[in-house]
Amino acid sequence: EKPITCGLFRLEAGESLQYTYTYHEMKLIVDGSFIIEDETGQKVTAKTGDLLYFPEGSAITFSTPDFGIGFFCGQRGEDEA
Repeated sequence: EKPITCGLFRLEAGESLQYTYTYHEMKLIVDGSFIIEDETGQKVTAKTGDLLYFPEGSAITFSTPDFGIGFFCGQRGEDEA
């Protein structure tokens, strides 16, 4: 079973997160900004109000120049965090 999971994700300046998606996810930037880089090296700066889609298999690195808060929603199993 793959219930829909949602929540808030916060990242502070000086931190980064590398994540490989095993499911599809949408993320809405609710405050601050994120620098998002995929496995090909393509970078985008996402700011408050931006909506992003991460397809299954995406390898993403998140960082921020100051801070960022995102609301995420994805369909993933219990052990897919």
